[in-house]
Amino acid sequence: MSLLEKSPAPGRLLLDDTSPLTALIEASQNLQSHTEYIIRVQRGVSSDNSWQVIRRYSDFDILNSSLMVCGVSLPLPPKKLIGNMDREFIAERQRGLQAYLDSITQHPLISTSLFVKKFLDPSNYSANYT
Repeated sequence: MSLLEKSPAPGRLLLDDTSPLTALIEASQNLQSHTEYIIRVQRGVSSDNSWQVIRRYSDFDILNSSLMVCGVSLPLPPKKLIGNMDREFIAERQRGLQAYLDSITQHPLISTSLFVKKFLDPSNYSANYT
């Protein structure tokens, strides 16, 4: 370790930020007024380095808006105000959100964006994703 490298805080490991992230929507759960998507995120090839995040459609919408400000336009499934708790609609939206996540994680520049890192890895990127 060089003199300019910071050593990790006690009890914390250095994060290999060069390992790509993958994200798979494992399930969805309906709450009273919205649906949450349970996403399994994995860094690199080892399943030992994986975790879950829970995101709502509105979280995806905020991420998409943040990326659009940077000039990135990706296909996010559309909003639906009436019938958005219908099981078939949720399954279709989940497929669309998975395609959106695949587009993000497979793109070499977008996947390294701070917006994406906060969205998929909130424990290692301390600012809350709002």
